[in-house]
Parts: sequence; structure tokens; C-alpha cells
Amino acid sequence: VYVYSTATLERHYRVFHEAVADLEPLICYAVKANGNIAVVQTLADLGAGADVVSGGELEAVLSAGVPGEKIVFSGIGKTAEEMAAALRAGVLQINVESDPELMALSEVAQSLGIEAPVAIRVNPDVDAFTHDKITTGRRENKFGIEWTAAHAACSRAATLPGIDVCGVACHIGSQLTTLAPFREAFRRLRDLVAILRADGHRIRTLDLGGGLGIPHGDEPQTVPSPAAYAEVVRETVADLGCRLILEPGRLLVGNAGVLVT
Repeated sequence: VYVYSTATLERHYRVFHEAVADLEPLICYAVKANGNIAVVQTLADLGAGADVVSGGELEAVLSAGVPGEKIVFSGIGKTAEEMAAALRAGVLQINVESDPELMALSEVAQSLGIEAPVAIRVNPDVDAFTHDKITTGRRENKFGIEWTAAHAACSRAATLPGIDVCGVACHIGSQLTTLAPFREAFRRLRDLVAILRADGHRIRTLDLGGGLGIPHGDEPQTVPSPAAYAEVVRETVADLGCRLILEPGRLLVGNAGVLVT
């Protein structure tokens, strides 16, 4: 049986929340880190939203008490059924990863008579210097729209019925142990937001993803603190006037459980 520590979950959430409190972000727990409903509910009771990547995760967080307006639906390969479920649940936004997904979402939204709130997920071509299998922000990775093509993607999205382009999203990988990749990615997002706004797009949300690492095992490992991460956010994007969305995952739950045998 897996046993999770409520005290540890609460402590980790509060440390992260206090570090970023002045930014007034929406903290959306990345459910892929641990989808146990009791874990999700514990964090939801503290005020956390949820970042989900499937219809199953969406159903789980709704049952755990996370309201739709605190849910971000990310991930590649969303089905029409999953898109419809997200729109019916009133999610805050759907992070779109490609032009074909935009087209599919437009059709689903029209069929429901709902305008879909969309953030364009950008691939900033930034090396996170983490394990190859958990990096997501390099050009060769399958996630997101290349940042140099994101402007054109937003312009196309703005012409589609049933689509409201409300934001830009980015997630460059997991278990980052240095802040430099975050800084580089956030600066590229800042430049993109300026370009999009100059073209008349109303960019209101900025989803910075997650990825901040934690120590693993007994080997000494220096990882950035939430306070240091928050300072990078402040110096790069805090003055854009966007609602910030942060998506910590393993940072909150990585060492909160034991396997009892």
C-alpha cells in the first residue's frame, strides 16, 4: 500500500505558495506527478488548481473538488471527446499543441455552441539540461508549436470560429536543477507576448509550466529553491499584466509517500 503524508503535501504547497504569493498566480498541480485522488483533494483544499493531460485526469480532479475554472487541459493527442468534456466542465483554458488540434477544437466548440479558451503552447527550443526522456522544450521534441511559428499560429487561431486565444503556454521539461533554462524560455515568451499584443491579440494568461527539480536519493544534489525560481519569474514576465499559471508537480509530491510492504 502507498501511504502519503498530508503534512508533507501541505508543507510543500505552502512553501511554494509563499514564494510566489506576490505574483498572485494560479497554482495548478500537475496531476501526472501523482494522480491519487486523495493527494489531489489535499492540494485542492489548500487552493490549488490542476493541470491535466487526459480525460481520465480531468474526471479525477473534478471528483476531487477542483472547480473547472482552476483546471488547465494540456497534452498532445487530445480526442474530440476529451475536448468536449473539458469545455463542458468550463476549464480555464486548453493548451493547444498544433494547428490540427486547433482545427479539431474549433469543430468541437462549434458543435457545443461554446467558445473555447485557448493558450498556444510554445516550444521555445531551450535545452533544459535534464534527462532526454523528460525534456520537452527543444525543437526536436514533439511538444508545442515552434516559438518562431507561434505568431502565425495565433493569427490563424484568431480566425477560427469557436476559438478565443487568451494566452501562451510553455513547459520545457521536468526535474530541472538549474534556473538558466527557465530564464531563457521565459524571456522568449515575453518577446512573443509583446509581438502578439502589437498585432492586436488580447493575451491575458501566461502558463509557465512546471519542472522545478527536487533532490533524489542519498547523493547530495543542489536544486533551486521555490524562492529563487520565483525571482526568475519576477525579473522576466511579472510586469506583463498577464494572469500567471504555474504547474508544480514532483516539487509538491516527490518525497511525500512511502510504499509499505
